Amino acid sequence: MLDKESSLRLKLLRFPPIIGVLYIHAYGTVIPYTGGTMGTSELNGLTTFIRVLISEGIARTAVPLFFLMAGYLFFATFHRPEQTYGTKMIARLRSLLIPFLFWNLLVLAALALFQAIPSLQPYFTGSGKLIAEYTPYDYLNALLGLHGYPIAYHFWFIRDLMLLILLSPVLAVIVRFAPIPFLAVVYLCWVSDSWPVYMPAAVGVLFFSAGAMFGIKEQSLFAFDRFGIALILLYLPMLLADVIWYEAWFNNYLHRTGLILGVLVALYSTRLMVRISWLCRALVGLSGASFFVYAAHEPLLGVVRMLAYSFVPLDGAFTVLTLYLIIPVLVMGVLVGCHHLLAIVCPRPLGVVTGGR
Repeated sequence: MLDKESSLRLKLLRFPPIIGVLYIHAYGTVIPYTGGTMGTSELNGLTTFIRVLISEGIARTAVPLFFLMAGYLFFATFHRPEQTYGTKMIARLRSLLIPFLFWNLLVLAALALFQAIPSLQPYFTGSGKLIAEYTPYDYLNALLGLHGYPIAYHFWFIRDLMLLILLSPVLAVIVRFAPIPFLAVVYLCWVSDSWPVYMPAAVGVLFFSAGAMFGIKEQSLFAFDRFGIALILLYLPMLLADVIWYEAWFNNYLHRTGLILGVLVALYSTRLMVRISWLCRALVGLSGASFFVYAAHEPLLGVVRMLAYSFVPLDGAFTVLTLYLIIPVLVMGVLVGCHHLLAIVCPRPLGVVTGGR
């Protein structure tokens, strides 16, 4: 069972990575649409550096961190006699499958509506077929992402997480008896892009399994706290190197190894967060909105970016950088406000579409 401090520290990590996800998805400065593009690829060095540092560096720890915590929390309570794989799988699938289907259906319906309006159709069609032309298999593929991302593309994480939960009995045996060889093989496949299956992705298998190992062995995810300062001193130069050699042939190895350090630094940072009472209260208060912000930020983020690139002149030296920094914060603020309002007006439906969170 999690002790009170560990539980609080994990709760502090629910919302900040969501901010990272928004910045990952706000990285591009050119948005294609049928017949052309909007935005610009002509950026100054400082704009490029900051975008890569935030979106491709710091923010990229979000997905591994979420997989790690999911694996840990799934297995951390298995010492309780009333807990079984069956009951935990059912509980997790209910909290994941219903939101997964709802948000993908919502995005599918919204895109179909936009595509039915001639003036909006070019901006919501992309390079694929119109939704009105979908076959039954196309609909299934759009909902589940059988050959790519689901139509709500950011829900690939939930899809992979559900698959990992279904595979959890097998993963539990492996990480109990041969954790290091297994994690080493998956790590090598991940950094070399040689993972043999499309889903679940190597990043999910690696970090979910690592979390499962800690949970099964009843070890704290914060066991590396004693190396916290050393981890920071290692991570910062690796992060800087990752940005400098962003396009180098070896960056995949540098970047993905750095993500492991970044995750450990994020875990250690909660030790400092709990000492700052106002920050602790704010993050705990925001944690309840984290899944809603994650689920609803697309296509809203994309629409806001399209509007900004359409109406704001991009010829200023730092206009693109300003938009890049401001738009995710604006979208986050709107969605947090919407969540609070929905929690008052219709808490039960909100609970259903957010998996009871």
